[in-house]
Amino acid sequence: MNDRAVYPLGKRRTLIVFFGLMLGMLLAALDQTIVSTALPRIVRDLGGFQHYSWVFSAYMLGATVTVPLYGKLSDIYGRRPFFLLGIALFSTGSIISGLATSMEMLIAGRAIQGLGAGGLIPLAIAAIGDIIPPRRRGKWQGYLGAVFAAASVLGPATGGWLTDNASWRWCFFVNLPLAGLALAVVWFGFVRRPRREEHSIDYVGAALLTGGAAAGLLGAVWGGTEYPWGSPVVIGLFATAAVLLGSFVFQERRAKEPILPLDLFRERTFSAAVVAVFALGAAMFVTIIYVPLFAQGVLGESASSSGAVLTPLMLGIITTSMIAGQLVSRTGHYRPVLIAGPPLLAVGFFLLARLGVHSSPLDVTRDVVIVGLGIGLMMQTLTVAVQNSVSRGALGVATASTQFFRTVGAMTGVTVMGAIVTSRLVGKAASASPAELAAALHPVFVIPIGLAAVVLAAVLFVPHIDLKQTLEEKVRRPEILEEAA
Repeated sequence: MNDRAVYPLGKRRTLIVFFGLMLGMLLAALDQTIVSTALPRIVRDLGGFQHYSWVFSAYMLGATVTVPLYGKLSDIYGRRPFFLLGIALFSTGSIISGLATSMEMLIAGRAIQGLGAGGLIPLAIAAIGDIIPPRRRGKWQGYLGAVFAAASVLGPATGGWLTDNASWRWCFFVNLPLAGLALAVVWFGFVRRPRREEHSIDYVGAALLTGGAAAGLLGAVWGGTEYPWGSPVVIGLFATAAVLLGSFVFQERRAKEPILPLDLFRERTFSAAVVAVFALGAAMFVTIIYVPLFAQGVLGESASSSGAVLTPLMLGIITTSMIAGQLVSRTGHYRPVLIAGPPLLAVGFFLLARLGVHSSPLDVTRDVVIVGLGIGLMMQTLTVAVQNSVSRGALGVATASTQFFRTVGAMTGVTVMGAIVTSRLVGKAASASPAELAAALHPVFVIPIGLAAVVLAAVLFVPHIDLKQTLEEKVRRPEILEEAA
């Protein structure tokens, strides 16, 4: 099979486009965490400590609620205009954030950044599906997974270094040259899709989904921090989310071209993957948020050293992301790779749950490496499985939906774990001893063992479907083959 049959754009142009996609994903993933170490200096300069959490929340809310919209619209009109829109919005938000003279201005900039970032990660992954057939896709998406993991973990270190050696404003300005390069590559490298027939955009469904997701996520962010969990505000937000999302489901059943086609959930691979990525997102971000807290509060590590304990997590994810991609591409089988991930995840969290005041940083390093190995085996392999199971016309919305549920899982996991830790440290969070803090964090590492079991149950439901050798090849499902025989 010649290169043109496997790579319709040609090998050289495919590499150029892939480079642009990696830059876009790097921007979005890096800014999820880059401001964490810069925030104390930002608050000192701008004031507004009461808005501290909104610097994160505004970004994550904007990035989460727009993901399904980018996915659906890009299926209709092509990836290129929406990837460019994402980069433009992200750059605009970066400029506003870097020039901020108040916390309110900074939060507005972060929200605009999030609106752009909501398209960069899912569209980068979906675009790989447009230009590379599933049988070859594993190793390419393994590289994207490595970029995502590295950026997520290196963000705090980068933010700290820029804050100490330049200014916290460079945490935002540093995005601009990268965004400019990504913009140029995508502008000249992407294929321009000819205008297709007119479509009926489900604006009502888009509004209901955006409003429902925003209300639910806002309730999760505010619960236990801005307002008590039982307060009218938080209960009202969750009730609003339930009503809007219920109305969204009703709307999607009757819409001519739904934003999130409910038929996707009848596909076993997609449904199982949604459950798996939700639980996996929660487990991953629990590790990112609470392992440094354990290292600093229990083991007495410095702030910079506690952040460095995530480097082994990154190395574990990158290692098995690359290995998984190669295995899937060479063998054409993704189920064995998926099934190998949850046991490693469970072992890693079992060991983390056994940590205490007498543990060493080396113990933490060992445990997070194992967690990272488990995550790396599954993160991009699930995407390959989903993309292989749907038609090309649904590639964007299916890919975006898995990213949406992973992000919602991450925010849900961090919120629930935060509530548990807070409840166990009532009245003594600032004065808790290392032993008390270790006891409070214990459930944070025990519960993800259950999440690993959920992931295992979900991936066991993922059927094997032969990976297509070319983009034009139809999906070869086992049940279809049996009928043909």
